This record gives sequence, structure tokens and C-alpha cells, in this order.
Amino acid sequence: MYTPKTINDIVFKSASEKEKITDIIQNNKPFPVSGVNGIILYGIYGTGKTALSKLLPDVIEKAKGGNSADARFVSCISGSNGLALIQDLSVQAGLVSLSTVSRYHYFILDEVDLLTVNAMTQLKSLMNIPSTIFIMTTNHVASVEKGVQNRSILVDFNAAPADQWLPVVHKVLANMNVTGVSDDALLKVIQTCNGSARQIVNAVTTIAVRRNRQSLRVVN
Repeated sequence: MYTPKTINDIVFKSASEKEKITDIIQNNKPFPVSGVNGIILYGIYGTGKTALSKLLPDVIEKAKGGNSADARFVSCISGSNGLALIQDLSVQAGLVSLSTVSRYHYFILDEVDLLTVNAMTQLKSLMNIPSTIFIMTTNHVASVEKGVQNRSILVDFNAAPADQWLPVVHKVLANMNVTGVSDDALLKVIQTCNGSARQIVNAVTTIAVRRNRQSLRVVN
């Protein structure tokens, strides 16, 4: 199964949205700066938001001269992520990092819109703690508190054009030793998946499995 390992393995909606990330990791744009220390990846289900959120802490930290990031991943669950979680994160944010090279505490909040109302309000205050970076994903950006949005760079992660997926699906096919599938055929498959990375990779993997099965039948 295809798993993104670098930023270039992620398929963005557009070049301008990718630039928001690359400007940070290439130090073209100061971050954090002027009270902005969050990144919100928003869009429909399955487009790769969570995969990117897991890559960003180490990439950002290395861009700042560090090594491995001091990162914590939180999968938000409806009704279960309230003030106790925010208080726990606040305690961690106030501690000196156990890592001697990580300059920031990184908090990944997956599906941040599922925080309770009170927790969302407190998150805004938590983001004021120095040496913290928050990377958040959501399918419903309108449900994210305005103050949290104001402290963040928003990256539109809705469906990318089908042709942007061709380098990825070529890599998937190559990893499975499959050749000869036309781009036209691949584009038709990609378009049926409505931008979902999971569905695209699954559909292309199915094509590869069928091709390999046919090859075995010919050999036998």
C-alpha cells in the first residue's frame, strides 16, 4: 500500500495551496510569527490531510535546524475531547522539551472540529503559549472557532484535479511491477473517486492486482 513519506508524495488541490506549506518548510515565510502558530488543513474526507499532518512536525523542525520533532498526535472524538484534554496539552506545552534539539512542542489535532465548545474556546488560549505549533485537520472548517482560525494558516485540502494524481498512481503501479496502463484509463478511474486518496490508491491497487493475475494466467 502506498504511504506518503515526503511532502512531495502529497497531492495538493493547487500549486498555491502547496506553496503555503513549502514556504514554511523552506524558510521563505517566518513561522510561527505574529501570533500565528497553527496550520489548519481543511477539506473533504480522504484527501490526505492526516497523512500530511503527521509529516509536518519533523519537516518543520528540521527546517529550523532541529532534528526529530517533539510531537503529540490527538485523534479528536466527538463528545470525548473536552477541557481535560486541553488542560493536559497545556501542562505539556509548559514543560521544557525532553528533546534537546526540538525547538517547539508540536500538537497534531486530527478532526479538531470535534472538540467540545468549551475545549475549542480554551484551545485559542492554549495557542498563546510560546514555543508551540498546532497542526489541525478538519472536514468542517466553519466549525473551528474563529480565534483558532485567526491564529492559523488555512490550507484548502479539497479534491485535487485528477491529473495531479498521475505521478502517485504511476508510483503505486511501479511498486507492484505493473506497466502498460494508459493515463486515459487511469484518469477515468481517478475521477470516480472524488478526490479521496484512500479510494484512488485502492482502485489503482485493484487494477495492479488484476493485471498481475492475468499475467500469471498467461504464463501458466
